[in-house]
Amino acid sequence: MVTFITITLGLALVLHLVLFGVTKLFGKGGEGTLGDIRTAIGSSLPTPLGVAIWVIALTLTAQKLVEHFAWSPIELESTEGESAITIDILISMIRSGLLVLVATWFVARGIRAFSKILNNWHHNKNTIELDTTAIQALASVGVVITWVVGFIVTLQSLGFNMNAVITLGGIGGAGIAFASKDVVANFFGGIVVMLNRPFKIGDHIVSGKIDGKVVRIGLYATYLETEDGDTLYVPNSIFNSSGILTKE
Repeated sequence: MVTFITITLGLALVLHLVLFGVTKLFGKGGEGTLGDIRTAIGSSLPTPLGVAIWVIALTLTAQKLVEHFAWSPIELESTEGESAITIDILISMIRSGLLVLVATWFVARGIRAFSKILNNWHHNKNTIELDTTAIQALASVGVVITWVVGFIVTLQSLGFNMNAVITLGGIGGAGIAFASKDVVANFFGGIVVMLNRPFKIGDHIVSGKIDGKVVRIGLYATYLETEDGDTLYVPNSIFNSSGILTKE
């Protein structure tokens, strides 16, 4: 038993140091989009990865101690006919739950890291100006959704019945999606504009009653300067349903 514990903890220490160094080296990034992605991964992965390694090592050690001392099962019968949960199974469930939380933590850190990259791009783009306020808002929403899903999966892995919670969450999510359909439409309209680039900053565009010079393209809306010098705020969903005449 002592040998197994020593080897397990020693391997965990070695893996932690090696993988931490590799991810940090990989995450030094470089120039271009690939370098930015590497930087985001390198800043998000090392700490959660180290925690995951020690969660596995410590729970394996705990299971070995349980096996060695032959501890009796824990009686956790919630309904008639269910079998007792052994300490070994309980430790496995706890390990799964903790690993889910660590994975959730990594995804949340990744969302924050990529939002910072987009904010940096905001200062380097000449043709398209990213809406940093929208990026930060979407990143915050993404982090919240990630943690909610992570906690639900964690509780499910620990043996809790989450069907009722998921059902209620689905109904609530459908209601929120319906209430915010215009926001979602404008957001995806902004994505389409940025990818297809039907116009760029400085172009004069005409679309229905819309007429003006493009001064800013955001994720949610595009800002135009009219002939009178006023600023016209145009939701991006409009460009998905009407033709655009571009005058450079």
